Amino acid sequence: MALVTKQHIRWREPISVTFGFTGIDAAEAATLVRSRLTSQFPDLDKPSQCVYVVRLRGSVAIAYGDEFSPVIYIGEGNAATRLYNHARWIAQLLIAVPNAEIEIRVADCVRTNDAELCQYVEADLIAAFIAKYNCLPWFNRQREKKCVGKRNYDDFVRTEFIQRIGKVQGSRYLWAIRPTTNNDQYDQYATGWYES
Repeated sequence: MALVTKQHIRWREPISVTFGFTGIDAAEAATLVRSRLTSQFPDLDKPSQCVYVVRLRGSVAIAYGDEFSPVIYIGEGNAATRLYNHARWIAQLLIAVPNAEIEIRVADCVRTNDAELCQYVEADLIAAFIAKYNCLPWFNRQREKKCVGKRNYDDFVRTEFIQRIGKVQGSRYLWAIRPTTNNDQYDQYATGWYES
């Protein structure tokens, strides 16, 4: 298969969801998250053929062993619909971490005669994350082993992958957090650790 280039994977401007208040429940927060996601969502060339990375923004990242990353989820498919459905757990996190911000990076993955490119890109992004942090991103439940390593990427695309899964230049993280066993989100966080 031919090399995958930046013409095939086009990252859109980030979508941001910021909360700076408390006193609402998860259902109210999920409604606000859905509204904010819908209002900012970009027009995609092929909405069902995209990859998205959900990241924390600001001074807080997630602790993954001795490392940290702002990434909490990597997904593929119809991002608008999938993110709308993810709004509940995004809202729970935003409520639990005061002044947290979420950034969602969406990429069109479009190449002639390769309608499943987004599945391979997602698998390779998750594999790169696992290689660096020895675990899945917090809210991912599984690796996509059958799709890993089936596409070749040029250097520009590989650099973009590294930027999407890790800390970006100029980041000023002051905290790396993780849920405790008392947190409803702990089981999701504790799933998917791998031996180094």
